[in-house]
Amino acid sequence: MTDDLIAPAPSPGGTRGRRRPRRRTLVLAAAGVAGVVGLVVAGATVPIDKVIEAPGPTWNVLSESADGQDLLTVSGAQTYPADGALRMTTVSVSGCPGHPVTFFMLVGAWLDENQSVIDRDQVCPDSLTEEEVEQEGQAQMTSSQDAAVVAALMESGMASRMILTVAGLSGQQTAALAEGDVLESITPAGGTTTRITTYPELREILSTIPAGTTVTLGVTRDGQAVDVELTTLAPQDQDGDGQADSEGSLLGLYLSARADSEIDAEFALSDVGGPSAGAMFALGIVDELTPGDLTGGQDIAGTGTISFDGQVGAIGGIRQKMAGAAQAGSDYFLAPTSNCAEVVGHVPEGMTVAAVSTLHEAVTAVETIASQDTSALTTCESVLDAD
Repeated sequence: MTDDLIAPAPSPGGTRGRRRPRRRTLVLAAAGVAGVVGLVVAGATVPIDKVIEAPGPTWNVLSESADGQDLLTVSGAQTYPADGALRMTTVSVSGCPGHPVTFFMLVGAWLDENQSVIDRDQVCPDSLTEEEVEQEGQAQMTSSQDAAVVAALMESGMASRMILTVAGLSGQQTAALAEGDVLESITPAGGTTTRITTYPELREILSTIPAGTTVTLGVTRDGQAVDVELTTLAPQDQDGDGQADSEGSLLGLYLSARADSEIDAEFALSDVGGPSAGAMFALGIVDELTPGDLTGGQDIAGTGTISFDGQVGAIGGIRQKMAGAAQAGSDYFLAPTSNCAEVVGHVPEGMTVAAVSTLHEAVTAVETIASQDTSALTTCESVLDAD
């Protein structure tokens, strides 16, 4: 018997030697097609442990939601109509639980300058379920809205004091403080008593007090004045650069804040999570409480976390958010100063980007844009040049 692979070549006039190789060719072709089909199926269905960030939708916080509700409703004070747009921007994320990423999706992302591929652990670690990821995102959104209200009321002059309440103690702190205690004053050993009216004031005092100092906190507990002694802690090095993140010392307390005002704000926005809309929420509240039109009718988008003392912080997906804003028709964008290195070189054509590090700077930037003379805007290019 002759093996097909070593069969002699057929004679010019005969056909006997052609039939067996043809069957093998068909078998090999079928196997090849099956292999290609298998690769296609795998490329389209097998999940990959990566996350794709793409431009997401935007919402004008001065407008209505899809069901006709105002996205932002301020109560407890006179409000003023606002034209123009203050757009919060989002990133569409694929690759977290419930939203798998495939190889073909990765190829598409690699070929699209407005999409980015990052490690999944940076966004949604394997240890978290889909429900836990959503819950964390919603908790961050709620926290950012609460901070936006406090920051906006302080910025607009509608509140004069932050009421700082103990929400918990760090693992290193053992002082006899209780959840719900309201901070009223601080007295360093041998020093003078200072009334606490804002978080920045408290932080400024602590920056002058060495770690390990005994201080007396005056608190209100269940309507009664109580003095509690506390030993301050050393600031941490959370970014790992070998230096403390702040000067002086820390109280070692988790604090919540609210403004001493009856003014409140509600947000009608669902299915969106994360902290990055805080700065735009705060701007929307300031606009509602301020006579006249803060934006001057301009379409302004932006992003950035907000703290209750008005600090605007860095966010992820800045390139995708700028692209989404451009697609929505925004000509201007407010970016956190700490994101400037990612902004330069990736600004959509025709868009002007202002760098802001505080809510006050953001308000000033919007007013400058409204004046239609943007020569005084602080840009990311100028920030990086200064560094």
